[in-house]
Amino acid sequence: MGEKRKSWWFCVDFADASLDGSSREGMGGKGVDLKRRADSSFIHAEYRIKNHLNRFDRIDAVLALKRAMQTRLDHLNAIYNFKQYPQCRDQGWLGLLESWGVIRQRMLRRMRQLRNAVEHDNAEPPSLEECQDYCEVVWWFLRGTSPLLAPVKDVSLVFGNGSETSPRHAGLSLDFCYDPVTVDLWGHVLPEMLSDSPIDGWVQVQTQPHRWASDGDLETPSRVRPGALCIDANVSDPGLVGPFLEIAFKELL
Repeated sequence: MGEKRKSWWFCVDFADASLDGSSREGMGGKGVDLKRRADSSFIHAEYRIKNHLNRFDRIDAVLALKRAMQTRLDHLNAIYNFKQYPQCRDQGWLGLLESWGVIRQRMLRRMRQLRNAVEHDNAEPPSLEECQDYCEVVWWFLRGTSPLLAPVKDVSLVFGNGSETSPRHAGLSLDFCYDPVTVDLWGHVLPEMLSDSPIDGWVQVQTQPHRWASDGDLETPSRVRPGALCIDANVSDPGLVGPFLEIAFKELL
């Protein structure tokens, strides 16, 4: 059977969904090395602050904190390829992470500006107390983003109520690929979660026939019982995957 892909619109309000399981990728040798480099820069900055004697210790600490932050950002970019997302052009890497609910960027941007002023404009470094504050901000940044270094491969969600045989029960799997970004959806959904015409706030997905070992190809979406539809679909537009990524990151964080 030739593949027949169709556009449908999917409700991405997952407030009533419950998690039924997930799995994650491991961290390879290159990833371990990048994590160690970020941690090493932070440890150096922390040492210079704790053993502070003069302005040069504060300058070195600010530079090391910025280096730790940038190394972590480079590590995340190697996994998620930030530039593929349209909003990255306006928001930058930090803004993109904030839009995904991973970080708060204001103090990180402030620290980056201070580092540039100290290194390139010969500005006076922050006070010792300010350096201690920035050190704490970067500590939280490194700690908060560490789970994303082993990204989620798949998430299983349950919608509705009752047992698996209940008419109002549906289980959906989300499979993630990050570079290039693609989210595959397959399983069962409630009928009210799909529309064949655009609805504000819903995400356009491309459905395709699902191959069953026993029954061959099945057009999707198709009704499997009165309260559930079978679906096999994907989203590959970086501008549309945000709600699904938030599910993945929520599981990590």
